[in-house]
Amino acid sequence: MNQYPEIEVKNLTKNINSKQILTDINFKLNHKSHLVIIGGSGAGKSMLIKCILGLQSLSEGKVYFKGNNVSIKNERPEFLKQIGVCFQGNALFDSYKVWENVAFEKIHTKQLMSRKIARDNAVAKLLEVGLPTETADLYPFELSGGMQKRVGIARAIFSNPDILFFDEPTTGLDPLMSRKIIALIKEIMASSMKSAITITHDINLALSLASEILLLHEGHVEWSGLKTQIFKTKSKLIKEFLKGTIK
Repeated sequence: MNQYPEIEVKNLTKNINSKQILTDINFKLNHKSHLVIIGGSGAGKSMLIKCILGLQSLSEGKVYFKGNNVSIKNERPEFLKQIGVCFQGNALFDSYKVWENVAFEKIHTKQLMSRKIARDNAVAKLLEVGLPTETADLYPFELSGGMQKRVGIARAIFSNPDILFFDEPTTGLDPLMSRKIIALIKEIMASSMKSAITITHDINLALSLASEILLLHEGHVEWSGLKTQIFKTKSKLIKEFLKGTIK
């Protein structure tokens, strides 16, 4: 049995020119855990995810996936095959049909799959996130914001990844749709028994989804722990965040 955490971040630091964006970040994502990273605007949440995914280079530190150092470029492709990402802006291609967006990785990379099988699998994932079959042949610009978010989630789970990343999954959605998306993510996590990392500024989302919470502030870890511990902390910043006073 593999005793390594799904992801381990050790001493991660990111500088851009002379500015330090992230400072000595350390955490583990354990099997079947959902880590929610919270923080105000400019705290470094998005940069941290980009560093983990290899979209930004590290100034210092390492990122491990199941014990393998994926900070090394030639170790990263295998890691990327085993993750699914739902981006903040959905990152859908308006010139492709919805099903082509969902199956994009399989029909536009070396992992070739016939278009018929890809479409059938995409439709199955669309149904899984609550979208009807006829959605498959529409284009993203024909969908509402909530439907586009569901398409983004369908694409993230298309290849049955080991780890899911959700980047601000409720941004731009009204409160009712936000609750529906949170419920959908909870359902996916419960049924798949996967691990996940979500970044958000929404404390209600964090408390709904997380098994563990990490608070970033000005590029460093201000607090981390189990969700059940967050109301017991003496951290003034956590208390302010819980009151909704951090913008």
